[in-house]
Parts: sequence; structure tokens; C-alpha cells
Amino acid sequence: MGYQIEVDHDRKFIRYTHPGTLNFADIGLAWQELLTIKEFTHSHYNLFSDYRNAKFDMPLNAINDIISFFKDIKKILYGKRQAILVDSSIATFALLLFEEKVFANIGFLVKTFTTEKAAVNWIKQ
Repeated sequence: MGYQIEVDHDRKFIRYTHPGTLNFADIGLAWQELLTIKEFTHSHYNLFSDYRNAKFDMPLNAINDIISFFKDIKKILYGKRQAILVDSSIATFALLLFEEKVFANIGFLVKTFTTEKAAVNWIKQ
């Protein structure tokens, strides 16, 4: 397991940190764990995903698979926010495509950031 998940009760979000290589299976494992956290599933806690120092090892069409998974948990995600922190321009491009698709299909507000301060300020709104 190359990721870490922590509940930030003060700021009311779940922090998911994943450095290193990140693939579709890794994201699936992390989401399975996220769905066991009551603050995420039954409270209004948002998601802060820190992918700094991560290398995305996924084709762009994996976005469609992620959207399909999200449709199954739409009741949990609808109206929530996910701030994604990256330090790679390639990841930023792919995530911008993801942002549009996930909001249109799920109603899950996802936004990509390059600074932690901006990400945290947005997610706490």
C-alpha cells in the first residue's frame, strides 16, 4: 500500500496522500478504504487528494472507468468537493478533463491545484 489516508477533524476533510507510481488499481484500493470512513460517507467531510511526487501510470480512458465507479456511489459524492494537489503539468492536464466529466456526470466538485494553501482554502468553502 503506497498511500495514506487521514481524517482531519479540524478542517473537516479526508486527506489522501499518494506519492510514487499511481495506477487504476491503487486508486481503487484507496477508494475502497475511503468508503469505510463514516466522516466521508455519512458526514459532510470533503476529500483532499495530495498527489505531489506521484507519477500517473494510467491511460486517459481510465477516466471513464473512474466515472463509472463514481456513478455507483453518486449518493455519497453528490455535492462534495475534492481538491487534488499535483506538481506535474501532465497530471494537471489529465485532471482538468476529469474535473469536467465528473461534475457533469456525478455532481462531485473536483478541482486541481498546484499549491496546498489554495487547495485547502477551496475545500473548506
